[in-house]
Amino acid sequence: MINKELLNKAINLHLSGKKKEAARIYKKIINLEQSNIIALNNFASLLIEVGDFNSAKLLLKKALKIKPDYLDALNNLGILTKLSKKYLEAIKIFEKIIELNPSYIKAFINLGDCLQSQKKFEDALVVYDEAIKLDSESTEVIFNKGTCLNELNLQDKAKTCFEKIIKMNPKFVEARWCLALIQLQQGNYIEGWQNYEARKIRNKTKKNYSDIVTSKNWLGEKGLNNKKIYIKGEQGFGDYIQFSRYLPIIENLGAKIILDTPKPLNKIINTLGINYTHIDDVDKLEFDYYCYLMSLPLALNKRINTIPNKTPYLYTPEINKKYWKEKLGPKVTKRIGLIWSGSPLNENDHNRSIKLKTLMNLFELPFEFHSLQIEYNEFDLKLMKKLKNLINHKNKIKGFDNTAGLIESMDLVISVDTSIAHLSGALNKPTWLLLPFTPDFRWLLKRDDSPWYPSVKLYRQEKKGNWETIIDKVKKDLINL
Repeated sequence: MINKELLNKAINLHLSGKKKEAARIYKKIINLEQSNIIALNNFASLLIEVGDFNSAKLLLKKALKIKPDYLDALNNLGILTKLSKKYLEAIKIFEKIIELNPSYIKAFINLGDCLQSQKKFEDALVVYDEAIKLDSESTEVIFNKGTCLNELNLQDKAKTCFEKIIKMNPKFVEARWCLALIQLQQGNYIEGWQNYEARKIRNKTKKNYSDIVTSKNWLGEKGLNNKKIYIKGEQGFGDYIQFSRYLPIIENLGAKIILDTPKPLNKIINTLGINYTHIDDVDKLEFDYYCYLMSLPLALNKRINTIPNKTPYLYTPEINKKYWKEKLGPKVTKRIGLIWSGSPLNENDHNRSIKLKTLMNLFELPFEFHSLQIEYNEFDLKLMKKLKNLINHKNKIKGFDNTAGLIESMDLVISVDTSIAHLSGALNKPTWLLLPFTPDFRWLLKRDDSPWYPSVKLYRQEKKGNWETIIDKVKKDLINL
């Protein structure tokens, strides 16, 4: 075998994140000794990390040709296949590894992940329990089991998993994040908002909070009278709408508010009626304190029973009301605003969005349906041409003030979990919100109302992925509207 010292150097560079240097040495080793399966496998692992799947696969094939039962290479091939979203193929690879070595815990972890990706959560849970028998202290296995339990709406059991991990390793940020979401789901806002701060340091989102200046961070500990405070927007439009309700409270504390409101929200946020300065160039900004928008409930020490939920707190500009009143003309039947899908860029979009064809039974009713969508896929556009009572306003509702005007003209809004649902609730419009089996934390659990929006009624999936039952219930309620 090639000099072990050289191989160890490559491995150490790889583990320390110096991938380019590690790759150079791996290449050198392979050129000198093409049958070095450790170098082949490790270099493949590095290439998987940087997204070069094709090159990684070639290296793994070479290693497995030399040693077909090389478990680490098989595991990496399974990971590569999983990341390529070929889940069924990946499942077979991990099952083969377990057959070869029933104590190879990495294969159990990856098999469970694949099953979760296929929404086979009960099966994944069985796999994780088998892995825990192999290593009851594996934080990775316990974490994955917790995420699986949460998907099955077994939040108490999931919470126990995340609490156990934090006790074992307080620096396991992702476990603290998942715990926060469950605490908020369950209405525990005291601990939930505190743990929600983990978003600022978790790997997936910390880049959005890289400009934090600790000395100016405000979380309620200092008085704001005559102080300039920059309330920094974060996450999506719906989050901005939902948490903007706290801005009048900040103003009432005597603060001079600075906002970086996203342009599509500017006009609608102006209707809050607060005095503020809008800033686009953060580098030129002078302020005493700053606070991220979704840290306001923590800073203001708000509980679930003290949410400021008097609605409307946002209002439709008169010019937009007038425009839609004239455009739609006299009303001859009830008008229903409808939005069935959100942005595909949202990481949870596959759970929250519905295909238009799933709603077809609703269009049998003698109502006037108005689409509140801006983006459509080709299938929706094709189907909409066949629906005489679904009206498309795509080019007229850009900007939330324009959308608010159309919402104002509706008798009811039916929406999946999107920013439009938040806008409708903030405007105090009757809104029926269609929720997936495991909902976002803000909609809590096991209730059909919302402490955030009194005008919102919640329709929850009773079985994961089953929208049909919800739509049947919505149809019956529409008939009785």
